[in-house]
Amino acid sequence: MSMRSKEQSESKPMTAIRRIAMQYPEVEEGTSCVNRAFKVGNKSFLFLGMKEETYQVRLKLSDSLDEAMQLAEQSPNNYSVGLHGWLLVTLPHKLPPPKGLMERWIAESFRLLAPKALQGHAIHAPSAIAASKKAQKKSPKKKVP
Repeated sequence: MSMRSKEQSESKPMTAIRRIAMQYPEVEEGTSCVNRAFKVGNKSFLFLGMKEETYQVRLKLSDSLDEAMQLAEQSPNNYSVGLHGWLLVTLPHKLPPPKGLMERWIAESFRLLAPKALQGHAIHAPSAIAASKKAQKKSPKKKVP
């Protein structure tokens, strides 16, 4: 099966997640069992899988682990925190993840697993920058007396 036919069978959220992952330097897309694996420096930082009704994303977190645990408590069918900071997200194909969430989490997973020389690139990905700017605009600025 060619990459072209794989992309055609992906849901829109899966295609968006794949594009985010491929923005980072030296990322290679391969497979791991039946999932796609996105690797940098021979270390996988993101896995993307698909079932008939859902898509699954597995990535590693550290700083955002508390946020992921809260989501897992609220929606245990959609978010599951595993050992060593690995998170499994399972969502219906028609439902994208919360806006900006995957960009941040993919950047964090890349930063955690990429070689040191590439780790700084995680904060420079276009989607991560756009999400960061939107978050800054939404947060009220504190006035200093």
